[in-house]
Amino acid sequence: MTDDAMVPVARILGRGEALTVAAMLDAAGIIVHVGGEYYASVSPDIVAIGGFRLTVPAWQHEDASAILAEMLAAPEPEPNGHTARAFGRLAVAMGGFLGMTTLPYALLYGVQSLAVLLYSPLFLLQVPVNPQSRADYYLGEVSG
Repeated sequence: MTDDAMVPVARILGRGEALTVAAMLDAAGIIVHVGGEYYASVSPDIVAIGGFRLTVPAWQHEDASAILAEMLAAPEPEPNGHTARAFGRLAVAMGGFLGMTTLPYALLYGVQSLAVLLYSPLFLLQVPVNPQSRADYYLGEVSG
């Protein structure tokens, strides 16, 4: 294999994580190419094409491996409850809005006429927003 050949260093399903890792490698002076960079993370095609593939030149693979090994060794940050509380507030607000807008119709025409409107928020549960998966890192020999 020639030194200028591009070799894989990671396969990541989340676009944000892929671009963050690529920016970290780029800041360290490593040439990195993100395959599928312009796909949106909500597209189910990302899972079909195997995620975002990060490749680096073969002559920089050891340096990239050392940087990624250091990144992977860092402890995970503590999760916070901000997202759960925000989702709870959104659910209460949506429930209140749905109740205020449908109550007059339910009183006039009955609840059966509103069945589609009342069940429509459940259809949002079928939309894949961000596939969560463990990223695959292809690290070379890291001298430590």
